[in-house]
Amino acid sequence: ALPISRTQPFATMPLAVSVAARNRSRSQWPSRCFGVILAATGIITCRASAAARRPGQGQVCQDERWLRLFDRLVEVSEHEEYWQDFSPALLEMTDAVLFEWYKANYKDCVEGLLSFVLYLSLVMEERRVPLLDLASKAARELNPLALRSGQSAWPFFGMLDKLQLVWQGGEHAAPLLTDPWMLPPRSCPARLPPTLRPFRKAPDGSTESLGSLAAAWGWADGGAVVQNFANNSVLRLARNLRPGALLVDAGVFDGTDWSYMGILAGATVIGFEPLAENRRLINERLPPLVHESVGRDAAHTILQIVPGEPVPRTSWRDVFKGSSRGSEPGHSYIMGAALGERVRSLKMTTRYDYSSIADQGYLTGPPDMETEDVAMTTLDTVLGTYLTSVGFVDLLKLDVEGYEMGALRGAERLLSEGRVRFLVLEFHPG
Repeated sequence: ALPISRTQPFATMPLAVSVAARNRSRSQWPSRCFGVILAATGIITCRASAAARRPGQGQVCQDERWLRLFDRLVEVSEHEEYWQDFSPALLEMTDAVLFEWYKANYKDCVEGLLSFVLYLSLVMEERRVPLLDLASKAARELNPLALRSGQSAWPFFGMLDKLQLVWQGGEHAAPLLTDPWMLPPRSCPARLPPTLRPFRKAPDGSTESLGSLAAAWGWADGGAVVQNFANNSVLRLARNLRPGALLVDAGVFDGTDWSYMGILAGATVIGFEPLAENRRLINERLPPLVHESVGRDAAHTILQIVPGEPVPRTSWRDVFKGSSRGSEPGHSYIMGAALGERVRSLKMTTRYDYSSIADQGYLTGPPDMETEDVAMTTLDTVLGTYLTSVGFVDLLKLDVEGYEMGALRGAERLLSEGRVRFLVLEFHPG
């Protein structure tokens, strides 16, 4: 995710959280086994507080017109009598020529335009709806989690909750209809497995501070980041699956992390990767790793899904080799589709190092992005009509670049029935 501001040195957001499904009593936790790990991957500004301070020299919002607006908005934010009646000091800033300049140059100071428009929406009730729509569009160019965390010097007048920050497929992303996080799976181990806590303790034995722990890269060891993913990161969840377990890997990329760990664990991996280039990388990079580790090359199968269709045309009976049942080594079956909230054909935004279905502005990437016609299906559809013998998903991993809610809505039946033991997702804040 892009930084909300470049006016301060960057700092990485809180990096990883391991959470067991909550119950009303902490003493009941061991009987619940629905795990959620959120690896938040945004970047927020490093500020001690949201106290107002002018941007420093040589940074964004440097034009005198932005600085003058900043000073006046901060002053108004400290006098709530101006939240209903227009501040005389700001009235002159609404001059048609000056306001058009702000809109034309908003990319130089997106937070500034957002703050200004939110204030206008407070005092111009008759124009509140179009102003909030404009503010929503501006806010989607920023990191919403940083906005909500108060990591900005610009005042937002308590109006952020009025914005529509998450759009998917041209629609405002609605919440799930159920609350699956509170439902236990129908079959739970007697106690929480140690993989719910995939990070080792600090040298002093404490777990209160993870220090320079990084969500995807393990933790710091003697000043150096440990990169043994299988043992030192959330990938332990996949590496420690039992033989024959089912891992759903949504957003496979080149297959060298979650799918690879599932194969080594002896699990059946059902992957979803919509982009042709990434599937080419899977064919190129995954076999050598598997051969080096377990001495064989055939550990994955690509299953094409025609855009607009729900499942592969090749039947599962013809595809499945029984390669990960019992003590057999693992296999990854990778479907050429994205996971979402419905079955459809769509154009996916992509670049050589990045791809996304999400419509959030801060996720759309640079102007050299291209589009590719891809298939979208839902996990409920695949498991309900194609892999009909699946009872439980032992681990559902989502890395879908901002489309988390869409993928979760497409798995709502599975989640609400308590048929997912662990959910791991890379969380792009909305």
